[in-house]
Formats: sequence, structure tokens, C-alpha cells
Amino acid sequence: MLHALSALSQYPQKADKADQPLRVEIPAKSDNETYRIIPCDSSGFIMFFRSLETIGDNQTKWYFAFYDRNFQQLWIKSLPLLSDKDFRFRELRHDTLFLFFGTTGKSKNPLQDFQILRVLLARGTFVLNQGKFPENSEASFFDIAGNRAWIGLNSKEKPGRVMTMNLSDGTTRSFVLGEGSSLWLRWFLPDSSGLSVSAIVTRQLSKKMVEHFLVRYDTNGSMLFEMPISTMAPDRNLTGFQVLSTGAKNYFICGTYVLNSKGSSRTNLKGAEESSGFFSTQVVGGIQKPMLFHNFLELKNANSLLSEKDILDLKKKALKKNRNLGEYSLDFSVLLHPLISCRDQLLFIGEVYYPQYHTENFTDFDYYGRPYTNSYSVFDGYRFINAIVAAFNPEGKLLWDNTLEIRNLLSGELSSTVTAHLLGDEMLLAYLADGKIGSKIIVANNVIEKLDFTPLEMMHPEDKLINESKSRMIPWYGNYFLCYGYQEIKNIALENNNKRLVFFVNKIRFER
Repeated sequence: MLHALSALSQYPQKADKADQPLRVEIPAKSDNETYRIIPCDSSGFIMFFRSLETIGDNQTKWYFAFYDRNFQQLWIKSLPLLSDKDFRFRELRHDTLFLFFGTTGKSKNPLQDFQILRVLLARGTFVLNQGKFPENSEASFFDIAGNRAWIGLNSKEKPGRVMTMNLSDGTTRSFVLGEGSSLWLRWFLPDSSGLSVSAIVTRQLSKKMVEHFLVRYDTNGSMLFEMPISTMAPDRNLTGFQVLSTGAKNYFICGTYVLNSKGSSRTNLKGAEESSGFFSTQVVGGIQKPMLFHNFLELKNANSLLSEKDILDLKKKALKKNRNLGEYSLDFSVLLHPLISCRDQLLFIGEVYYPQYHTENFTDFDYYGRPYTNSYSVFDGYRFINAIVAAFNPEGKLLWDNTLEIRNLLSGELSSTVTAHLLGDEMLLAYLADGKIGSKIIVANNVIEKLDFTPLEMMHPEDKLINESKSRMIPWYGNYFLCYGYQEIKNIALENNNKRLVFFVNKIRFER
């Protein structure tokens, strides 16, 4: 079992104050402020936010601060960026951090400008590139390869595209990913040289039919490779994709699928909201091997997704109707992590969630002044409830699976909440919620240390957590992690400021 100061421990802030954690607190007025944290390997981490300072009619100052791994601030600088843009993506390459700023679907500017900021971490030097998207396009993917930025674009009215920007001179090129208007980019990855990009594209043929393709293009948009991705099973529709490239025409493809017993497609261009299980397949020399399907109900650890009684009832129902358990489904919404290559295994991680709403009522009056009650639903956020970990061999055969229960985690944005950390044969699965780190250690199917909770240390021993929001735990370097978010804290021992709202950052160490 994990313990507060053994497996997960907080570093002291100063050598002469060993009772204080290594922690930064910044006063905040609300959790709607725009502080962000990006780890930059062992050199440190960067914190940045949008200020309220404007320059002219269309620029707003952003502030950037770089901290070393002992939380000492090395520099702080500001830079004006386009006001109607927000931070979307990041990539770290050696000593340079690339930050992409674009629209989030709320901008009314038809020109669709975007900006790419390069931050040379050691010197605090900024280099800014700016470009324009085709009208009504929105960035779905971003990567850096060679001296190019690669941007994957989707549009409601036009086919998906890939745009490249030469970072030396700022010139851009773009190309569509096939014929027809109903094309949606689902995944992409440029090769390390920056000379080509692999992608998965979904084409909507009709309301009931979709098809998926694995393609590769060069920087001019010339197709180098195309292959349809076949389920070889008409009652299954693919809903999510993650891919590892293992050679020129060799790939490992994994993702989620949904059962479709009625023969009609539940997949749209943005992907189905619910999935019944996950699939795996191998592409060798441009030829797809048979696709393997793994229903969530058939996992060895399915009882953590559903009660043993419910699973037993489903098994009895399947036996009574002379059907396989795989013909039934739980239909979860699943957020996929990028695939991890570890020795001779490929690790798949998916987080199970559902959108949470609450109902609010208000009294209104009709034409004659008579009162009546109106109700409407309010979106609270995404409730994460579990994480699934599965390992495959290079041929796509399922080797083992495991799960992590997620408690009390409601997020306003759909982004990963669980951190997976490999240490030899062991894997640490952890997340931050309600001021506590939930963690579990596994080796394949076996649980080495069951789910345990470690309180996150505060700045002062008398600090009491009242509320926490937008918190995350992310890998930093080696066995170190960063925890950050917003906390409302009460401390009656302080003469002043005995109740405060802060944006916090803590350094965490994993020990065995």
C-alpha cells in the first residue's frame, strides 16, 4: 500500500523548513483564471496565463514564468498575442517549447488566424509565427517534426486537411485528406524527419455507413500510402483510434468500437460517444491482419466496471439465449491515451467517463399571470469513474488487463486525468482529486498495492482544504510529478488572509 511519505512524498520547500512542501501558491479571484503548467523535463516547468492587459484592439498580454526543478523562478516575461485566441496544444523538443494558440470555436473572426510560439527555455527567448486556416476550420491535432509544424484541421462544411508551416520562414501549405466533403481527421502523426504524415480518416457515406482509411502523405500532399481499415464484422463500428508506426508500411492500430446489433451505424464524423470494448489490429507491409475485438464485459477485471451480480446476470442471460457474452455491451464513453511501447508489449489506456448534468427549476407566469414551473439541464462537467489498462503483443493479442477506480473527479474539460508511470515491471496509476492522490500499483493482471489515497500537503500544517477544482497530476522527470489546480483553503491560525483561493503547484516524488 502507498503511504503519504514513502511511495508519494512532497519535497520540502527550503532546507531549513523541512515541514513545508515544495509548493507555489498564486492568489486567484476565481478558478476561471487561465493559469497553465507545462513540464519541461528535468530543466524545470513553465507557468503561463492570459492577463487583462490589452494592446490596441486585438491583442492581450500573456505572462510566462520559468521555474527550475527546485521551484526557483529563473525568468518571467510577457508577450502580446491575438485576443480571440487561446492556448490549444504544446510540444517539447529538446530545449524548445512549442505552444499553439488558435480558436476554440467561439471566435467570430472568419480569417481563423493562429499563432505558434517557440520558447527557448534556457534564455527565455520568444519566436512567434502566425498563419491563417481555411475558413470555418478548427485545429484538432498539432505536432512538430523536423523544422515544420504539422496541424490537423477539421471542418463541419469541408473535408479534413493537414497544414504544414516552415518555422524558418513562416510559409504554409495545406492539402485535403481525400475526396468528398464528409471527411473527418481522427488521428495523425508526422514521421521524425518531418517529410511525411500518417493519418486515419473517416468518410461518411450515408447516415448509416462510414468507412475508415489509414493514409500517408508527403509535405506536398501527394499520397504515399492508402489502406481501408476493415472491421471484418458488420455488427461493429469503430469509434476511436490510436496508432503506433513500426515501419514504412507497418502499424499497430488500437481503439474502441461499439456493438451495432441492428445493423445501423452509430458512428458520426466526430466519433461515437459510447463504446462497447476495444479492438486491435496489425498492418504489415501495407496489409491489414485480422482485427481482434475485446468486449469490456469479457475483461478479467470487468467486475470493477460493473458489479459482479450484474455481470453474472448478463452471463445467465447470454447462456439462456445461447449467445456469447461479447454480444452484449456496457457502452461507455472512453477517452483514449496515446499508445505506449514497453519492451515487447503495447499498452492501451482508456478513461471511462460520462457527462454530468443537474436540473434547475424556475417559476414563470403565463399570459393570464398564472405561475408554472420550468426546468432545464445544466452541464456540470465530465465525471470520470474508471481507467482501463490493457497490454497487447505486437500481433494484437490481448495479454492482460487491469483497472483503476476513479473517485470524486469531475472535470470541466475532456482531457486525461490519470497518470501511468512505468518502473521496471511495475506500473503506477494515479490521479489527483479533492486534495488527495489516488494511486494503485500493478504488475500486469496482479495488484501489488491496491487503491490508496495520499493527502496533498499544504503550505501550512493548519491549512484546511475547503474546495478544489481543475486539478491534475502530470509526469515531470524521473520519478517526479507535478500536481496543480485551484484550491480554496481556510486557516484560522493565520491573523490575516485566513481564507484564500489560490492556484497551486506541488512537486511529488514516487518511491519504492
